[in-house]
Amino acid sequence: MGSVTSIRGDDGVAWVVLSQPRKKNALTAEMMDQLSTVLQELDDSADVRAIVVRGEGRTFSSGGDMSQGSGSTTPLADGRAMLGHYVRAIRMMRSITTPVIAMADGYVIGGAFSLLLAADLVCVAESVRAIPAFCAIGIAPEMGMSLLLPAAVGEHRAKEILFFNEELGAARLLELGIANRVFLPEDLEESTGELARKLAQVPRQSVAATKVIMNQAVTSQLDMVMAAETSASPLCAGIIRETEESAKR
Repeated sequence: MGSVTSIRGDDGVAWVVLSQPRKKNALTAEMMDQLSTVLQELDDSADVRAIVVRGEGRTFSSGGDMSQGSGSTTPLADGRAMLGHYVRAIRMMRSITTPVIAMADGYVIGGAFSLLLAADLVCVAESVRAIPAFCAIGIAPEMGMSLLLPAAVGEHRAKEILFFNEELGAARLLELGIANRVFLPEDLEESTGELARKLAQVPRQSVAATKVIMNQAVTSQLDMVMAAETSASPLCAGIIRETEESAKR
């Protein structure tokens, strides 16, 4: 089923681990609910001043767990309800005042890429591979990617990445301004921790105010965009499903 756990250090840094190793840390709705809860709890803690979100092992996440289908007779409504869990996690990551650092190695696919974009800072290993995936499998972007990616790289570049499912390595992520730091795989955890500890030493109130102010320009549109995505993506999936069923008949 997967899990999300947190480990608090005595240095002001909390580590949040996305774990479903048998599926390369694929993200389930339950895991996204756990992530929302953990982030809120850490944000409420006075001794946590920086949060690092990572995947277990050497992979950040292979994206949404595609085996979650409920077999519902109303798949469109079911898909929208399912996406609500993922949207809530993105909203939580953006709205808490504690800065969130995404630490990524290996694959960062689909919704996991959206999580990366929602973070305040991004540290990646040289071996990272970020892939949007959505258009390539016939669905619309999800979890705010339609807004977060163009906000990071510009509209035309974002469309190209999404339309053609561009695979982004570490150098490209750095060039586009998505990644803040690139490290050797063996140095990723230690170096990200060092950056997080440095961040934890900055006055908390100034970091919180800066995050809220800078996020506000995007956050004001984010709920609207995620609502549109939550309708569009299941609709696209439904069209694919109907086409496949027609071909079988």
